[in-house]
Amino acid sequence: MHHRLPVLLALLLAVALAVPAFAAKAPTEIAGIALGADAESLRDRLDLSRLAPLWDRPWMIRANLKPTKGFEAGYVILGGCATTNRVERVRLKYKDGSLALFDRLAKELTARYGVPTPLPGAKGGKYKGLRWLFGTNKSGGTDLLLEHFEKGNGEEPVGNVIRITDNGALNQERACYDGMVRGAPEPQPAFPLFEIDETWLLPK
Repeated sequence: MHHRLPVLLALLLAVALAVPAFAAKAPTEIAGIALGADAESLRDRLDLSRLAPLWDRPWMIRANLKPTKGFEAGYVILGGCATTNRVERVRLKYKDGSLALFDRLAKELTARYGVPTPLPGAKGGKYKGLRWLFGTNKSGGTDLLLEHFEKGNGEEPVGNVIRITDNGALNQERACYDGMVRGAPEPQPAFPLFEIDETWLLPK
């Protein structure tokens, strides 16, 4: 029996290391901005004078971060339907864009939350991404992303980005928006109706 003890301990250790990230308590705050907070209480942190919905996801309202120590830029996503002005995502870019910082942060977050899931990078680009998922599924839980962009593509920043998201809240926003527009009259174009061809669809 005694000779089986080391084998048993090794198996228990392997199981413990394999426990997914959702077994840990999900992070809810970074740089003093918490998921679930009311944007009105963050007027000193967020630029609420320029709120704008995302053009392709109008149930997500963006508010940019005001200057914040340690970070170059950032924004939050606020609820605009189910829970107005509720912080549901925080995405921040670090001032230090080095790969060394990414590796150091990845090590610290892995120690806190367990082994992450690597994210695939775009072809031809130098990208490293890690995701920690908290909850039983991505659609209802919280997730944490840490990303390093070596080269920008015009839309993504160069450097290190961290993001925490309340996916359940964002899904409620989408459901609320879909319910609001379902059955509503089709929006009419600003210009009179005419036959659409390449002269209209393409630049000239």
